Amino acid sequence: MRRPLRSIFAIACVLAPAACNEHRFGFFPGTESDGGTFDPSTETDTAGPTSSPTTISPTSISPTLQPTITSDTETTVTSVTTVDPTATVTTGVPSECGDIVLPPVVPITQVDSLQAKGDDFSLDCGGVGGTDLEVVWTAPVTGRFQFDTIGSNFDSLLAVLDGVCSGQELACDDDSGGNLTSKVEVDLVVGQTVTLVIDSFGESTAEVVYNITQVQVADDCPDTVFDPFVPLTIDGQTAGASNFRSGSCNGFESPEIEAQWTAPFDGLFVFEVIEADFDPVLYLLDVSCQGLELACNDDSNGPFPQLSRLMTAGQPVIVVVDGAGGQSGKFLLSIHEG
Repeated sequence: MRRPLRSIFAIACVLAPAACNEHRFGFFPGTESDGGTFDPSTETDTAGPTSSPTTISPTSISPTLQPTITSDTETTVTSVTTVDPTATVTTGVPSECGDIVLPPVVPITQVDSLQAKGDDFSLDCGGVGGTDLEVVWTAPVTGRFQFDTIGSNFDSLLAVLDGVCSGQELACDDDSGGNLTSKVEVDLVVGQTVTLVIDSFGESTAEVVYNITQVQVADDCPDTVFDPFVPLTIDGQTAGASNFRSGSCNGFESPEIEAQWTAPFDGLFVFEVIEADFDPVLYLLDVSCQGLELACNDDSNGPFPQLSRLMTAGQPVIVVVDGAGGQSGKFLLSIHEG
């Protein structure tokens, strides 16, 4: 028997408070449907499955305001806050915060000067009374990026702001780069615009060397393991995840999340996204995250993907929810008999 559809947007916060957190990605524990039985001939329902805890990126933390850390001395202080998965795209040269706009590429090494610059920003990690330089840049892909002033010859501070100049401070650092230089790492999604603020410890006219590089992140796949039940319906979110893989039918630029599921008996099983606030892509991998692709679909069920697969009892697959064209967001996944 197939479970009636429900609205992911109406009840996600009731079933799983974590689903209300726009900065968390993964399959949300506690949102599964009541499980079926292992034996399709058995009529007695059993308790529903509980998925394992969702893997959370080290920099995907609660969006609540973190305690501000300040320093009046030159000790190393690092402050990290949440990366907002909603992209803000620069449409032109910002007039309110300098005029340096870098192309959306990596890696970048740039040299500028603090000569004739003012003191426009006071950062969480310091910079009061210092001279600062602002640079606008847009992430070309979803991933983790390092921003640093390594190569500079002055005591620098560095912050990354979301959007153009006036957004939330995503990260701030004083001396983590060595030799009084600064270094931070931030998770961004494709198309997300940030402002790099380079400040000095006191007034300065120094030459500034700054770098932007992409950081390789460990592929923790799968994100969770579903119990071998059908029907199964679970909420999830891809926004904020990494982009490690893609299907043959799409998903080349979008972040994705994965779950392992094992067939409880021989039969035909249907995997489908039944609700989403983005254009989802769905594919199956054989046994593990390094396995061969078994099937891939984009929009066979209206705007949503649907796959059918004949499986034997005990056969594991990796279910991957991805996106088209760099898109990501919330979804409702269903696995049931065909």
